[in-house]
Amino acid sequence: MKVKFLLLLFFYSGFVVAENHIIFIDITNNNKNNISVKPQLNFHTSPQIKEAIDNGIRINVIAKTDLFEPQSLWFDKSIKQKKITLEVSYFSLGKHYKIKNLKTDEQIGVNDYSQIWKEIEKLMVFEFPNSLITSKSWIKLRIMLDKGALPIAMQLPVLFDSNWDINTPWHKQKVKQK
Repeated sequence: MKVKFLLLLFFYSGFVVAENHIIFIDITNNNKNNISVKPQLNFHTSPQIKEAIDNGIRINVIAKTDLFEPQSLWFDKSIKQKKITLEVSYFSLGKHYKIKNLKTDEQIGVNDYSQIWKEIEKLMVFEFPNSLITSKSWIKLRIMLDKGALPIAMQLPVLFDSNWDINTPWHKQKVKQK
């Protein structure tokens, strides 16, 4: 009986930590040729991730999006996929955190760790041509930690550690054609 209770407590505690969700995907026409896709996040991380960042470990967060058309009896038809990799780091001399888009070198600096996950939304902007949008188009988006970008000594221990799981489920939203 005690073993069942301990197992249940162990599994439940692992699921409580990873409560990261994409609340809403803001899809807007930024001009006549493109739509802009931005997530709104509800993001929480474990103290272990904050401690690693505060100790100089750079954390990479990957945001993936897929423009697709659902198929009734088969896999969804993927039209266009995009990925953004963001690096979160801490500078102890300046006592500030930096969020950097590794592809475009665009950066945002914040003073408080809790602001990172609010500001990270500003760098997660995906653009798709309007020519790809149909009446059946949907967008799905997810965010995950790039555990392979961690230092080699950390990769195996964090692989199955729920404290390092910041992955969100796929969030799907229909694209309204204008």
